[in-house]
Amino acid sequence: MVDPKTINLKAIDDETRYRIFMYLWNKGIRSRALGYSPTLLNRVKNRRLRVSDKLLAKLLEYLTIDEFASLISGKEPEVKGIKEPKDMSEAILQIDQIVSHLKNIIKKYPNLSPYAYQRLSGILNRASVSILVTEDMIRKFEKLISDRSKETIEQHLRYLRRALKDLNFELNSDRIQEYIMELREESEHVARHVSKALKLFIKLVIKDPILYNSFKVIRPKELSLKEPLTLEQVRAIAKNIYHIGAKAYFVLLAETGLRPGEVLRLTLDDIDLDNRMIRILREGRTKRSYVSFFSKKTKEFLAREYLPYRDSFVKQYAVALKNLGFSEEFIKEWKKRLFPFADYVLRREIYTASEKAIGRQIRLYDLRSFFASYMSLKGVPGQIIDILQGRVPPKEFEILQRHYLAISIEQLRKIYDKANLVVL
Repeated sequence: MVDPKTINLKAIDDETRYRIFMYLWNKGIRSRALGYSPTLLNRVKNRRLRVSDKLLAKLLEYLTIDEFASLISGKEPEVKGIKEPKDMSEAILQIDQIVSHLKNIIKKYPNLSPYAYQRLSGILNRASVSILVTEDMIRKFEKLISDRSKETIEQHLRYLRRALKDLNFELNSDRIQEYIMELREESEHVARHVSKALKLFIKLVIKDPILYNSFKVIRPKELSLKEPLTLEQVRAIAKNIYHIGAKAYFVLLAETGLRPGEVLRLTLDDIDLDNRMIRILREGRTKRSYVSFFSKKTKEFLAREYLPYRDSFVKQYAVALKNLGFSEEFIKEWKKRLFPFADYVLRREIYTASEKAIGRQIRLYDLRSFFASYMSLKGVPGQIIDILQGRVPPKEFEILQRHYLAISIEQLRKIYDKANLVVL
């Protein structure tokens, strides 16, 4: 490794310093290794701070002489053992090999330090997309639990099928976490049984350690308290999202306070652009979102940028879906979606933007907490917030509307507008 004491640090220009910093950053040398706060390093990464002599000296300790020589000359050091892929198929093969290797590390060394496990898990979560669940997998699960009581088998299958239906039969770690959080608003009991069924299914059938360890079985009265995001942080994240679909998804989550799954399931018929209103028509035994609103600036963004982009995307990929063998019925429903993009693509863009803007990866569900916190600070009554976020059960809301809550949609919009929640 390079001994910083033998180097004239003052002679190294800022651009080379930044090149050294980013080279090591991309290799995973971050705050814990360097002894600096994540906030400070993110400011360096975003070029808000220069690489100081002290930080540079620490960075040099992680470079070989060959790496240092390449970086000084303006070249990116060669990574030994990894060849540049010739085409897309070779690139995919390399990714699969790397992911497989990292999974084997986790299996072989179950007692990894929390930091090492977190780093590997983060890499694998980003490398993996979604696992599509088939009926054959469900039948296999039923066979594997056949030694249990009839009541237990029926219970596991009932809650598993409920979850898979809500998740469109696709499993990925982030969506599962947020889905369980949605269920907890409905019932701790339901969330517990669903999380148990999913855990067991993943353990016996999917056998993916990263997916299995991405969520916990819900315990009664288990709380997860986090400091709510501020409007400034939400705006900073939105500013750093360059994928138009992800930006629209993020802004609607923040300005409506709805659940991520609800916004993702929206169709074009669910959004009233003229009145800046979203109607959630999904009904359940214990909840139904009534209406929520979005700002005038978001209305302009949706009309001028997002919807034309969305329509172009649908036209471009509808033919591809047909060629891949998807049914006409599926394509017809897909064309109606407000967000016809893959869930993981939207999340990836938002996560990347949040890390760049505020130095950490947020959960999409954090935007629901942000909405409630922001509205409360602006003096919006809790009952109104519950209505806008869909926490009031259908029958209860009907009673409130008829006998106690003399308020119309227009009055709800005025209350919403007065709070002035504008992200863009």
